[in-house]
Parts: sequence; C-alpha cells; structure tokens
Amino acid sequence: MAGDVLQRIQRPGPCSLHAPTCRRFLKQPQIRPLLQSRLSPARAHSQPGSSKGQAASADTNQLQTRLNIAIAAEDYGAAASIRDQLERLGGAETRAVLDWRELGIVDWLAQRAERLGFNYPTRVQQETLRAINTGQDVIVHAQTGSGKTLSYLLPLLTSLDYPPHTYPDDLKGPQLLVLVPTRELGVQQALLVFQLLGGSLNRGIPGNRANIFTFTGPRGIQVKGLLDKEEVLLAKNSGSLRGAHVVIATPDAVAEAVSAPDAVPVLGRLKALAVDEADACLQDSPAAMELVMTKACCQPQQKKPQVVFAGATVKVEACELAAQMGWLHQPQTVTVSPSTAVPLSVSQRFICTSPERKLAVLTRQIRADLEMQGSDKEPPRVMVFAENEEAAVAAAEPLRAALWGDHKLAVLLPHGLEPIQAMHAFRDNKATFLLATPAAARGLDLPAVSHVYNLSPPADAVEYLHRAGRVGRIGASTPGTVTTLVTPEEQPQLDSIAGELQLDIQQQQEPAFTPASADDNAELAKRNLEDLYRLF
Repeated sequence: MAGDVLQRIQRPGPCSLHAPTCRRFLKQPQIRPLLQSRLSPARAHSQPGSSKGQAASADTNQLQTRLNIAIAAEDYGAAASIRDQLERLGGAETRAVLDWRELGIVDWLAQRAERLGFNYPTRVQQETLRAINTGQDVIVHAQTGSGKTLSYLLPLLTSLDYPPHTYPDDLKGPQLLVLVPTRELGVQQALLVFQLLGGSLNRGIPGNRANIFTFTGPRGIQVKGLLDKEEVLLAKNSGSLRGAHVVIATPDAVAEAVSAPDAVPVLGRLKALAVDEADACLQDSPAAMELVMTKACCQPQQKKPQVVFAGATVKVEACELAAQMGWLHQPQTVTVSPSTAVPLSVSQRFICTSPERKLAVLTRQIRADLEMQGSDKEPPRVMVFAENEEAAVAAAEPLRAALWGDHKLAVLLPHGLEPIQAMHAFRDNKATFLLATPAAARGLDLPAVSHVYNLSPPADAVEYLHRAGRVGRIGASTPGTVTTLVTPEEQPQLDSIAGELQLDIQQQQEPAFTPASADDNAELAKRNLEDLYRLF
C-alpha cells in the first residue's frame, strides 16, 4: 500500500486514494519528503501558475485555509497552485513547509498539533519558529487570525524540560510564563496549552483524534492559570502553582502573587516568557508589567529567560521601552505584513444614521444578512461591538428581545458575572450572537465568525483592526463582513481610520423598513410594534 501511495503522489492531478489511507502513510519517512517536493519543487521547474493579479486578489489567511483543504483532499495540483500564490504574496524567500518537525518541533508535540487540526505551519508560524529556534528574544507582529499564538507556543513548549529529565515534583517554579491582558484570553490560551500537552475537551466523543489515548508525549504535565484575585490567593495559601510547567497569567495577578506577604516563586526559574497582545498588557497594566518583567529579566542571580512579544499591533515605542529596560535583548523582529491591513476577502461597509435609530438599524441589517444566508443554512455567527460596558449593557436586552428566534445572544463584558460562560457558549455554538466590548474580546480566537457589527466607530485604527480581525481568519469557511454604524458627527472619525489603513469602506443605505399591511400576517405586525417599543 505504501508503494501505491508513492505512485499517486508522483502523478499530477488529484489523488483517488481514500483520505484516511493517505493520511496514515503521510507520516512515514519515505512519504513526507515526496509530498514536500510535490508542493515545493525547485523554482526552476515550477509552472507559471496564476497571474500576479490573481495572487493580489486573495489574502494569506484565505489562501492558507484553501491550501489546508486541498492537501486534506489529496488534490496536490490545486495545492501547488495555491502554494505558488502564497509564495508570490510572501516574497521569493518564502518556501512552503509541510512538517512542524522540519521547523524544530519535537515529534510528540508536532503529532499532537496535527491531531488538533493544525496540520501545516502558516507563514507567520514558519518565520516565528525559525526566529525563536535561534534562542534570541523575538517580536512577532502579524495580522489577526494568522496563527501567532501557535507560532510562539510550539517552539517554547519544545524548549522546556520534561520527564525523565525534569519531573513536576522537581520544579522550583514554572518554566514558561505567558502574560495576557485579560482573563478571557488567558482561559483560551490555557485550554490550548492543555490540549497541546495531551488534555482533551471532548472526552465523551467516540473516535476523537485528539483524545488522551492518542497522545504520545510526557504525561502529567500541568498548565495552571493565574488570572484573578481568587487564583492569586490559592497560589499564596495553597501552593496551587506547585509542579506547573506552564503558567498563563495577567500582569496584575503575577505582580500580586510575587509580592509579599507569602510571595509565590513564579519568575525565578523561567526558561521562556511570552507576552501576548503586548501593547494591551503595557497600556492596561504598566506598573505590573514593569515589576514582572524586571523581576524576570533583570536579576543578576538568575538567567534571563527568552522573551517573545506578540501582537497584531506591536508599537515601536513599546519595543524600544522593553529594550531600554533590559526586558528584550537584541530581539529579532518577525513582521508578516499582508498587502492590506484587513484581508481582501473581508467586505467592509458603513451605515450613517441618527443615534436614536442605531439599534433599530442594526437589528434590521442583522435580519437582512440572516435572510441572505438562506433558511436552509446555519445562522451567521455574529459579533457586535459596543463602545464600552455601559453601552453594551444598555443594548443587551433590547437586542436579545428583538432577535429572539433568530439568534441566541451571549454578552461578554470585562466585569460580567459569567464572561467565560459567554465566551464558551459562543465558541461551542450554543449562542450565535456575541455582544462584547473591545477590551473583553481582545485577542480571542472565536471560530467561524461571519459578521462583525460596530455600534460606533472604533477609537482608532488599531482598534478597528482588532475588531475586523474577528472575521477572515485561517480556517473560516466564509470571508466575512464588517459593518460600522455612525452618526453624521462620527463619520469623519471612520473616514480618518479608513484613510490611515487605506481601506475601502463602502457606504450602504439603511435597510428598508416595510410597514405591515392588512394582507401581512399578524406576527410581522406584532414584531414591528415590538421593535418600535424596544429599539427606539
């Protein structure tokens, strides 16, 4: 059978082998190099492929998604064509890499990533892994949804000491600390590391490729969270972080944990320290960041850990400050800049209306988009951004009532009673509508979002990028649409953002309102009256 697979790979065009058969043999040493050469032949032998205009019309996130689909279907001709487009977008130095192991990831962790669905490294992952493997500090600046989190987690997890070299009971403190600006993002990162280290979130599903019985890495490796005051108290009073290889934390929680009384040894034995959404960490918690980073990186009696700063926006001033303070030492910078700030596949529009009409216009537009989707398909997965927590609270009940039956709404607020429950409800498709503030949703990887609506223009270009970055991510089945509601007074602010980012944000008229006539059904008339009562 292996010989049959070899012959099929060497032929042009789609492969007719059964997918599980092919996937089983792709792991064999003699198969993988042939697949690599099939998708990355010498440039002298490559065919012209698509035109430059075709390459420019796509974006890297969309192309990476199509590449994964083509390889999963064993359509290597299509995969090679997509590979050529990615190389044109990435530059002449880019070469497709199909195997995490080729980038230095230890075998058990590479296998685990593949079983979790991360089959092939994206461009930012390839470049970041190469930089981190040098042992130097690294700054990663790449588009939202491009795979930044995995780009630093996999090499840093590879660099840790595991049994039989180091058992959990031998640890005097964690080896890897990941700093995040919010508890919600911290929970997401902790769950991802938990899965990479063998944990399963779907124990009850038979045949799950990522269940613990398929895990070949070291057992009993712990990841712990330090994300709020309750967890700080547990760490101080109960030693809850003892034996953890990896800790995911907010800067404020770490600063409190390492301070007297009962200081917890979090920073003294680190091999690596990653700061995700570095700009937000520095902006929201400057004093805590200074304390934590200085204690971790600037102590003469301890070795400085390798430091990674990552984000969709990492400001030059923040990097200069980190270098001046001794947190970053001669860092390598990985900048994966797409041709446009927002993926070209994402549709962007705005609607100008009066303040008192915004909720009604938003509701009608959401319903119109729902109708375009078609009744035979799953409802679109929608995120609505309110300017602040007060605006989100004010909008929640009117929107929940108006969209009842169309969407199940969850509300994600920084100080909400159950922000994690709201995040998980949306992630697990128990809710299809997530109302959030920008701070609460910063950096979250929420799958398959098709529409983003802004109740008001973002504060600046950076914030627009973070909101728009919820759609058009790698793996998304639809390109996505971003809609911003503005008043005439707010429109210049959106125009300024569009100019700074060189975006073409098209104006759209308000969705038409058709009053219910005597011939219409009573249900429509009732809904119109309810909208009038709730939304104005």
